[in-house]
Amino acid sequence: MSLDPARLDDLTTGLPRALRAALCAWASAALLAAPVANAQQGIPIEPDPGGAAPVLSADTPIGPLEYRAGRGLRIGDTGLTVGGFSVVEIDDPEHGDATVALDSITFLTLYEPIDALRVFAEVEIGGLATYDADAGDVTHNAEAVVERLYAEWSRSDALNLRLGKFQTPIGRYNLVPAEPFVWTSADPITLDTAFDEHQTGAALFGTFYPGGNPLRYWLYGQMVDPFDSDSDAADRSAGGRLEYGGSLGDWSVGASLNASKKKGEWQYLAGLDAQLHVGALELTGEAVFSEGGIEDRDLWSAWLQGVFDLGVHVPFLRGVYLVGRFEHFDRDGHDNDLDVWDLGATWYPKPWLVLKAGYRLSDRITDDVEEGITASISVLF
Repeated sequence: MSLDPARLDDLTTGLPRALRAALCAWASAALLAAPVANAQQGIPIEPDPGGAAPVLSADTPIGPLEYRAGRGLRIGDTGLTVGGFSVVEIDDPEHGDATVALDSITFLTLYEPIDALRVFAEVEIGGLATYDADAGDVTHNAEAVVERLYAEWSRSDALNLRLGKFQTPIGRYNLVPAEPFVWTSADPITLDTAFDEHQTGAALFGTFYPGGNPLRYWLYGQMVDPFDSDSDAADRSAGGRLEYGGSLGDWSVGASLNASKKKGEWQYLAGLDAQLHVGALELTGEAVFSEGGIEDRDLWSAWLQGVFDLGVHVPFLRGVYLVGRFEHFDRDGHDNDLDVWDLGATWYPKPWLVLKAGYRLSDRITDDVEEGITASISVLF
């Protein structure tokens, strides 16, 4: 599926003329840029890694303390590294109040006592402060949530065991959906609706290299109750994922299966996904189909996202990316299928600083989907 300026023009009817013109020009530019990118043989699009040199370093009895911006503080020879990120979100929906929120501060802790064992924790403190620009007041509802907590044993590339709470390995977006590590401020609708974001249980995963190409697999199950009480989460689940790709990392295709049980009812999900890197262009797509007995989970959806690295062709725009995503979402039994566009840009002025701005368009407004501006500032520490 490609960007269609004519379709975009229909969706933008009623917006200010300058904004309509800018959005339609963006879509036209992306269409013109794609053939140029197809002619290139470049590096897959990804944020620049953090610098190798430590910002701060000190010798201590337990070894050197080293802090690298965006990579955390390594505490001597203990095997412990502490880092994280903070996120400020700016939202200006067409039919709601504009807000600026210190959305969260997230702490990431990694402990590697030996090469084969590591323990990882992600704790988010959210709801710190929200300023309502229309009402002129500030609200806060701070709450700490353990997003991930697991121990991992590694036998080899082909065999790893994970125990604890971890991201559900369905598709690509949900593997690491935190704000600094995705391209848009607004998530796909599918992510919040089709399946549980986390599993609490066990997973076997690894990578084989048949013919020199990577074949990745996941087998997982939730056999204990979740750490945190969530009325929407399934009681038990099991699933798997396979992903096969090129040896240079320029393409891959994946498939996911999941069966979930909640209050005696089963739900079954199947998904396909793919990613392609061609020069300055990255294309990513996912599709899922889900049916069964769990309420509000019978649906099918698909989305296609394009990311274009402007710095490949315009050196002074290095670190600036155009981003566009189209999503179709159809919940079975509801006459409210959606076509949603997310258009914007992402800028990495520093490896530890991520700035995003975008506009969401939809052919239908629902409780979960609002048209308007979304933006964020993420700082990794």
